[in-house]
Amino acid sequence: MQRDIAQLQDQVRTLQSGFDQKMSALQTLVQQALDAATKANTNVSVLNAGVTSTLERELKQSLTPIAGLAAKVDNTNNDVSEVRNSVADLNTSMNKVLQILNDINNNLKVMQAPAAPPPGAAGPGAAGSPPPAADAIFTNANRDYTGGKLDLAISEYQDFLKFYPNDPNAARAQFNIGEAHYTQQKNDQAAQDFDVVIEKYPEDTQLTPQAYFMKGMALKATRRTEAVKTFQALVAKYPRSDSASQAKEQLRALGVSLTSPSAKRRR
Repeated sequence: MQRDIAQLQDQVRTLQSGFDQKMSALQTLVQQALDAATKANTNVSVLNAGVTSTLERELKQSLTPIAGLAAKVDNTNNDVSEVRNSVADLNTSMNKVLQILNDINNNLKVMQAPAAPPPGAAGPGAAGSPPPAADAIFTNANRDYTGGKLDLAISEYQDFLKFYPNDPNAARAQFNIGEAHYTQQKNDQAAQDFDVVIEKYPEDTQLTPQAYFMKGMALKATRRTEAVKTFQALVAKYPRSDSASQAKEQLRALGVSLTSPSAKRRR
């Protein structure tokens, strides 16, 4: 019995010794794992700080040219707006040149027309005398208009319209009155003159769109809202005319969208 107890005690001591050795080894492994985890955490923190710093630096470097590009885009937009205004002014000048060429052509047709009466002489249609021929009055007015004698030309065009309101050149005479007032910077009067063309000669698909455009140009400086409405009316009524293209350029320069609300709703 004692021998069995002694053997049992030896076995217990042997088991205890093995258990202690395994626990010691296990503690060593756990400590190593903890050390490795601490080191990995430190490495991750260092890596995160490095990545964050690198990203911030590269992001700043990337955004710098973008900011410069935005400034260049703004400058380009301003340049484009100036070009559009220059093109619109050029178109207006070209219209005047075309008008002058047309007037010269009319002058060539009536080279033998009498000159305008001197100041103080009996005017056209004075009592007891018939008015001069329509071609004569119109030619004299064109000559004075192209020669820069705008007040005299306006008076002659008005005489022409008084005596020959139904002449084929009546619309051109009224339009030229508006052009003369516009050249003299009498913008309100010019706008009224172009209104007469629009109201009395709607069938003239060449001059009436031009009258819309020139009315808008006359109103643009002081009555912007009315100018915008005039340009929009031109685009709506004569969408395929050269004057409509010029009106669109003016609307863009004024910052007005060319898309109508109804068109937006249909989308």
